[in-house]
Amino acid sequence: MAFSRKQLDDRALGERLESILINTADGRRSVADDRQYPDLRNTLISRGLEMPALVLTHPTLDSFAAAIRKLATKDERVRQVRDQFEPFFDELDQRASSEADSTMWTGTEGRAARLKLVRGLLPLAQSAVDSMIATLSEPNANGAPLLDSRLDAIEELRKLHHALGELLTAVDNGHLDDDLGENLQAEVARYGKRAARALRDDPMPYLSSALLLGLFTACGIPGLGAYLSGIALTVQKHAKR
Repeated sequence: MAFSRKQLDDRALGERLESILINTADGRRSVADDRQYPDLRNTLISRGLEMPALVLTHPTLDSFAAAIRKLATKDERVRQVRDQFEPFFDELDQRASSEADSTMWTGTEGRAARLKLVRGLLPLAQSAVDSMIATLSEPNANGAPLLDSRLDAIEELRKLHHALGELLTAVDNGHLDDDLGENLQAEVARYGKRAARALRDDPMPYLSSALLLGLFTACGIPGLGAYLSGIALTVQKHAKR
């Protein structure tokens, strides 16, 4: 599918670049990947982003493919790609969170409304995360072990559940808008997005995406809400195949 690099944001370009490298690491490299990789790489580098070392090291897929063969299994190769892209996406997440528009919550009435909404949504979000963990933890019908992506998602969801509980306690103690509350909101955002990334290619419907969208928008992180809603659409498309 044709696309204009100028119309895609840093995250979309980064995810496409990561996908190309994963395809190559997993033995599913295509001619389209070969064509797109140098352009995507050069575009992101030109934007001044802190790129993963493997992207900086390998200007072509031929170079990357030759180097990644040193790892014995496909799982190891794919994990190395994901691990190297993790800091890149985390930096984008932090930048998006710092740019989030919180003007809707200025003033006494706005703050009171926000506190009420967050207090109501946080327990529901915890319940939703519990359901997601339970669903993901169910054994496969053929008795095969859980996929690494699901294990990763379960781990991040557990961290998310804990962070939601700490944020709720902070809100009850009046710390929503101070450094403690902001740090906890950043943790919630980080774990939520890591879980979503782990589930990106999983056919399981993203059960509570709408609820989490509302929660994170209420917490002043609308960028995260938009990201999760995009993940939900992607997962639903996979589920229909």
